[in-house]
Formats: sequence, structure tokens, C-alpha cells
Amino acid sequence: MEKVSLTYFVDFVLSSGTPKLTGVREYKERRDELSMDFYRPMREAIVEMHRKGERDAILDDVAATQAVERRRRIYPVVAAGYQRFLASRDVRWFEPPQASYRLGDLELNVNPELGLVLDGRPHLVKLHMRCERLASRRAAVMLGLLSAGLASAEHEIAVLDVQRGKLHTAAAPDPRIDVLVRGEAAAFASMFVAI
Repeated sequence: MEKVSLTYFVDFVLSSGTPKLTGVREYKERRDELSMDFYRPMREAIVEMHRKGERDAILDDVAATQAVERRRRIYPVVAAGYQRFLASRDVRWFEPPQASYRLGDLELNVNPELGLVLDGRPHLVKLHMRCERLASRRAAVMLGLLSAGLASAEHEIAVLDVQRGKLHTAAAPDPRIDVLVRGEAAAFASMFVAI
């Protein structure tokens, strides 16, 4: 089985009943389509902005040049949220590690987009760009998977709710999250083979 994105797996974990089966079938049948990330241009612009040490005006430029109407409507909100997040912080970039995390037969990509020293402390940051607010249970599952997959004592693991400019950081590991994701990974792999 190929690697599954962290976001897709978290969606699976947080769904219940037959939508889980539908999600796995959709993933299996439309993997190439599902890999088309609606937020990819903005995500890449944020990373490049930090890599090159450019000002955050690049985000406004990316938002303004979108041909798809939905992106033209949503990207400015994403850019404004990220700019709010940066506004009162001392930020320096470092290249984040890329990793995968094996849960039984399932392998997840657990790649934080950003390596940022925020106010003197190094953070590995995964970006949550969706319109809906990052719910605490989604944040807990994401942070648990990132923490387990990256296993970093020297970095703080975080998920940024970009549109709201709110950073969620990992507290002490919750063993219940580990049990949950291992069970869900087994269910995902089993459904994947059976469909």
C-alpha cells in the first residue's frame, strides 16, 4: 500500500460509519485526483516566502493571480490569517524534516511544511488551511501523529490554523490517541484490501 497523506488519514479517523468505507473507496479509486491540493499554491508560497526570506506580500500576489474563482475568494483570507500569525512574532526559517510514520500496514506522510524558530524556540509546523476552524479533536489527532512520526525532543510540534492565525502545540503525548490511530490504521488497511 502506498503512503497516505496525514490530512486524508485524519479525515478518515474523525469520520464514523459508512463514510469511512466511502472515503477509502474514493481514495483507492481517485488517488491521483485526491492528490490535487486546493491550497497547494498558497502552501508553496508560504514555504518559499520563508525559504527566500521574502516579505509576506508574496502571499497577496499569489491570492491575486488565481484563475479559479473559489481560490480568488478564499486565498486572501488565508494570506491575511498567516500575516496575522506572523505580525507579532520574531520568526526565523529552518528546513523541516520529511518523515513517514508506519502504523501496521499503513504508512503516513507526516511532513510539516514549516520549520520556524518562533520567539527563540524551534517549531515544526503543519499548516491547516481549511475554512472550518481547527477543532480540538482534529488538532489532537494531528499533533499525536506528527509527534509520533517526527519523534523530536528538540522541536516543538505544532499545527497552525492558518485562516485564524492560531497555533496549536503538542502537550504531553496522549496514549489514547496512539491506540485510536493504530486501530483506525488497521481498519483503513483492511478496507483498502477488501474494496
